[in-house]
Amino acid sequence: MQRRGFENDEGTFLLDLFKIAMGVFIGGLAAMFTYEAITAWRLEQAAKKFAQDLQHEAQAMQARQSQQAQQREQARKEEFERAAQQRSADEAMAREIRERRERKEAAWQRFFRPSDLCRIDSATLPCANEYMAARKRFDATYVDR
Repeated sequence: MQRRGFENDEGTFLLDLFKIAMGVFIGGLAAMFTYEAITAWRLEQAAKKFAQDLQHEAQAMQARQSQQAQQREQARKEEFERAAQQRSADEAMAREIRERRERKEAAWQRFFRPSDLCRIDSATLPCANEYMAARKRFDATYVDR
């Protein structure tokens, strides 16, 4: 009878040993799969964060480019306005100069009346002298109003 119990103990020992080995093996597989799953999850989370960071950076860059485009557009508008103001000022100045010349010429025409001989032949020396003397007197006394 004892022998039977010994054989039975040896069989159970081997069976228990096999169960323990299988448990360790299955536990190791489970640990390995868990580690792989955790690593894959961490990698996925890192990829999502990288994609979000990349998207935020792209949005920030797009916002900067939009702001720079607005600044360039504003600068272009200001330059256009300055150029228009400069053109307007130049035109006003040219108009003022032209009007002054016209007023001076009209005043000269009222001031200088050539003699009858000079109206007939203005190329003579006395007519030229008369013209020059009158011009000097006019220029010395003319005041633009």
